[in-house]
Amino acid sequence: MNLLRNPLLETFVTVVECGGFSDAQFALGITQSAISVRIRDLETSLGYRVCERGRGGFRLTGRGEIAYQKARDILRRTRDFDAELLELRDSVTGELRIGMVDAVGSFPQLNLTAAFQRFLARPNDVRLEIVVASPTDLTQQLITGQLHVAIAPFRNMINGLSYTELCSEEHRLYCSDQHPLFHVPERELNSDVISQYEMCQRTYDMLVSPDLGQSKPNAVVANMEAMAMLIETGKYVGPLPTHFAASWVGRGKLRELAVAEMRWHSTFYLVRRQAQTHKRAVELFVEDVIRSVIVLQPSTNTTDCAEPRKPLEP
Repeated sequence: MNLLRNPLLETFVTVVECGGFSDAQFALGITQSAISVRIRDLETSLGYRVCERGRGGFRLTGRGEIAYQKARDILRRTRDFDAELLELRDSVTGELRIGMVDAVGSFPQLNLTAAFQRFLARPNDVRLEIVVASPTDLTQQLITGQLHVAIAPFRNMINGLSYTELCSEEHRLYCSDQHPLFHVPERELNSDVISQYEMCQRTYDMLVSPDLGQSKPNAVVANMEAMAMLIETGKYVGPLPTHFAASWVGRGKLRELAVAEMRWHSTFYLVRRQAQTHKRAVELFVEDVIRSVIVLQPSTNTTDCAEPRKPLEP
């Protein structure tokens, strides 16, 4: 159901997100000529061109860029409005927009696959949208309503958002089998030795220890896959979550630089807006995530996870 449907805006947003009329026709299920008519009607209503199309390809105009952002936000609010009304008949429907950082699929304590299995096992008509981004970007998208819920190692708590602590992710320092430190005996490793080599870090989670005497890393990356790739070159050492590095370590491609002060922990939180309109699907998903977190006993050697707690207020 779409009580406030606007075919012109829906077509415009789809064309932009598909990168042109050709791919949009399959997403919309209409011909390119029909799409062209709708875009022309939209431009007539607005009184300005929103895009250039022709031999040069598809391109938004300056006003079209602004119109796209506003149209996308309006359509999201419309879908949330529909879902809110349908929830009055005890239906779980609408959209559920979830944000998370990269490389959480191999994080066993977080156990997100089990959470999604629980959620999807219920009768529902929910359209899932999953966004992978940095904690800073996820926070911004939560504030603006682009996301309903996000899971990440948030370091700063913002008013208007509710935080539930989930578990702790352990990071250790690694080098590859191509790096000079790979064959150095463990007894000879210390922060002074490691500080002589170049370091890479994630842009949103700088874990460089003061003990290394480095004011900033020599390379920065946006995600864990890029970090592992740089470490594999043999040029850099860098921190990785133990669960993410395990496969490389098992194959003998990476080695932990086992120095006590070169170990860090990131606390993962589940975050949502306090003023939430699309409640039912969000509440069920939050419940499923919390139930799926694996709590390890203190005696284990793996990362300990805290019991899920009530939302932490900023």
